[in-house]
Formats: sequence, structure tokens, C-alpha cells
Amino acid sequence: MLVVESDDAVRAAVVEALRDSGILVEAIDGADRINGWRGDVIVTDTFASPYNIESVVTYLTELRSRYTAGLVVLTGHNGAAVDAAQLPADAVLMKPFDLDELVNVVAAVARDRRQHTA
Repeated sequence: MLVVESDDAVRAAVVEALRDSGILVEAIDGADRINGWRGDVIVTDTFASPYNIESVVTYLTELRSRYTAGLVVLTGHNGAAVDAAQLPADAVLMKPFDLDELVNVVAAVARDRRQHTA
């Protein structure tokens, strides 16, 4: 699993929660640093400032085209909550989010990805 989050505190909390649940996690601070990664799930921020549905969809579609991983989006943008059904992601969690909920969502997305690729 890969966590792509620019906020150091959020990234550290997400990584710690996932590792504490037994998930093998790598973390980086920007999507431009993903090279050659392989795994089941990418947990990512939208990286849109200001929020713009078109740029978020483009970013997520690009990730989907490069990686077969499931996508879990973490965002603090209120617009993403409204647009969640339009985002090419397996799950969208709004910040602040419950870490236990995140762990459960990531585990479910990973299981689903493994079932679809088996």
C-alpha cells in the first residue's frame, strides 16, 4: 500500500494507523514521486488547490492508467464530498476522518482488488 499525502502530520498518522493494523505501507509526499511502485491500494490526497473537479478527475484517472491499485482519496475539500460519485476512486474519505474507518476502507479495497485480479 502506498500513502501519497503532502501534509506531514496526516501522512504520519495514516501510516501509523495502517502499520498498526498490520498493513505494509510505503509513504511519499507527492504523486510526482511515484515510480515503479507495485501494490494493492494507493491512499492519496486530491492535490487540488483550489479544488477543481476536472483536475482531480485527471489526476485520479492518470493514477488508474498507470497502476492497477485501488484508490482511496483523502480530502479536506468540501467539493469532493459533493463530487464523490464522479471521482474515479474506490472510496472517498473527508478530513478529518476516523483512522479506524480508514483502516477498514483500505482493507476492503485491497480485498476487492485481489479478488478482481485473481
